[in-house]
Amino acid sequence: MQSEEFLSHLTTERLGRNLALFSTLDSTSSYIRRKLPFLPHGFTAIADEQLDGRGRRGKSFYSPKNDGLYFSFLLKEEKYRNDPLFTIRISYAVCRAVDKLTGTESVKIKWVNDLYAGTKKIAGILCEAPGNETGSLIIGIGVNFTVEKSLVPQELRHKIGSLRDVTSAKLSKGALCAYILNELEAMYGAPLDDEEFLAAYRRRSAVLGKEIQVLRENTELRAAALDIAPDGGLVVRYPSGITEKLTAGEISILING
Repeated sequence: MQSEEFLSHLTTERLGRNLALFSTLDSTSSYIRRKLPFLPHGFTAIADEQLDGRGRRGKSFYSPKNDGLYFSFLLKEEKYRNDPLFTIRISYAVCRAVDKLTGTESVKIKWVNDLYAGTKKIAGILCEAPGNETGSLIIGIGVNFTVEKSLVPQELRHKIGSLRDVTSAKLSKGALCAYILNELEAMYGAPLDDEEFLAAYRRRSAVLGKEIQVLRENTELRAAALDIAPDGGLVVRYPSGITEKLTAGEISILING
């Protein structure tokens, strides 16, 4: 990616204004973590390829060269970390940015913050709070633009999709990266209306009203996804009739079928 491609679409005041581009990197989030004390709010690292991309719960994030947008950015303003809805706001910002890039509204959010086209994951988001930097967040985002199925591990081929599943048009990685940062900064630049936001998030949910499986360690529990709680938790009902609010750190959700 060329910096001009990114900067020509960027409308933020701070997010993305300090930028580092790499051909190959272990992980954009790991790079920011190593340099954290010296980096300003909004610093963004973008790589054409990640050798050790990471997802939630320590899982690897498949990041082959030139197949996707792989980037991380640093937030040092406490308004982000102090917002209980931040994790689902960032997923909605990515969803809106994909809408703008593709001219569609076909992408859905699988709680908490994966993006799906149909039944295939096309994007993942990892939010980390480094313990040595109070108030800081490192946000890592990976979006698949294309997928060469022959290079994907066999067990992942039926799970991984890309923006090619949304549109056949030629798309710009730099534009999408800029759109994501634009959406997020604009979201926090105006007074936050949580009720209005949650209503919009629910409309883009891939799980509400569906049967799901709750994974808790090695146990799988069948449940119905009922609602998004005011704090961003997922309200589910088990076959026993018991309802529970799930939080981001406890579980993973699998859409059945």
